[in-house]
Amino acid sequence: MSNVHIVVEGDTLSKISIMYGVPVSDLKNINELPDPNKLDVGQRIMLKKEDVLGFQVLILDKDRNPIQGLAYRLESVSLMIKGITGIDGLSHQVMTASPQDKVRILVQRMDTSLKEIVCIVSGYGNKLVTLISPSIKIEANTESHPDVKPGQLPNKHDKPKPIHDPKTKQPPTSDKKDLGPKTIPTQTPDGKPLTKVEGDIPDLGLFLDKYVGGDISKADIDAAAHELKCEPGLIYAIARQESAHSSFIKIGNRIVPTILYERHQFAKHSNHEYDKRYPDISGIAYKRARKNKKGEWKEIKSGRAVSENDIYASGGVAQYKRLVKAYQLNQDAALESCSWGKFQIMGFNYKNSGFQDVKGFVRAMSRSDAEHIKAFLKFAKSNKVLLSGLQNKEFEEIARGHNGDNWKNINPEYASNLEKFYNEYLLQQ
Repeated sequence: MSNVHIVVEGDTLSKISIMYGVPVSDLKNINELPDPNKLDVGQRIMLKKEDVLGFQVLILDKDRNPIQGLAYRLESVSLMIKGITGIDGLSHQVMTASPQDKVRILVQRMDTSLKEIVCIVSGYGNKLVTLISPSIKIEANTESHPDVKPGQLPNKHDKPKPIHDPKTKQPPTSDKKDLGPKTIPTQTPDGKPLTKVEGDIPDLGLFLDKYVGGDISKADIDAAAHELKCEPGLIYAIARQESAHSSFIKIGNRIVPTILYERHQFAKHSNHEYDKRYPDISGIAYKRARKNKKGEWKEIKSGRAVSENDIYASGGVAQYKRLVKAYQLNQDAALESCSWGKFQIMGFNYKNSGFQDVKGFVRAMSRSDAEHIKAFLKFAKSNKVLLSGLQNKEFEEIARGHNGDNWKNINPEYASNLEKFYNEYLLQQ
């Protein structure tokens, strides 16, 4: 028997129960279904309790590199597991007895004592809890100083000359197979031991062009609507839904387009080459969540609690941190795995947006809103479902055309939001 059932048109929980011989009550509880009479096409229905009570921890350093060799302990009422993180920064996967179980996550300090990092409710679904350290872990061996007698300490004022000139910008790195800082033992000119540390050096200039500015005007929207033979308010609604009020943000001294990095898309476009080694940026989809009044992150669709580092997060620096990590590994796949700009067009749609390659598409998206609306026009014309939805003012068809057949599972509020923003546009006129 398969462990998961994908809902198709006409499915009911009773029908699925008979098909697999699993009681309706079990299906309802296993999948935490608020309304068992309402199933969405494409929805995953888990059939075994064991498939929804998995719990695993991913531990990263401050630079989002997996921390290998860290001793940890996982504790709950039903288990106490000790282990050491692997090369991918992952703990063993464990099974809790109940979705209500609380799991304590402890890690070992340098003095071998244990420190509790967090206590999290197991919840439903095989959960990956991502923890990010405030420090960067570097592994290196200490060496004997040739000019110091046993029992003495080196002169703390005797500092070696830096290996790299701190005033000289180091070239950015890309096309790496192994991320994170690496240590190389070497020596000073006079024979003293020295450890060289080299890490990842990202540079947004590798794939972004210079921002030239300029917001989309009402005239631009009217012209686009005329060309697509639809109402201007619908184009406004898509832009409003996809990028709120801002299609560019500032990172340091640079103005860059708003993006959303899609972990599952990177896994797909890099042929899953990095899923095991870098599950933070290559693997299952991040979850769409919002913070409640208590400051807890809850998944929009199910209302379940989620880890802050396993959600899409806000469209700011967090997105670019993920992107530049992926870009080190596979440039095109990383750029194809982000949605870009005011209309949040996915990078893998570059051809339908009028570009020969994804890098040309991204450079255009980084220049101005004017480039965004030009790309959207070509994308909409190439997308029969989206174009039909626009011309017939069908909000669900627009949602399906822009986000795919699975749009309700991705964002069930998308169509209703479009209608709300469309009405907002009408009130402004």
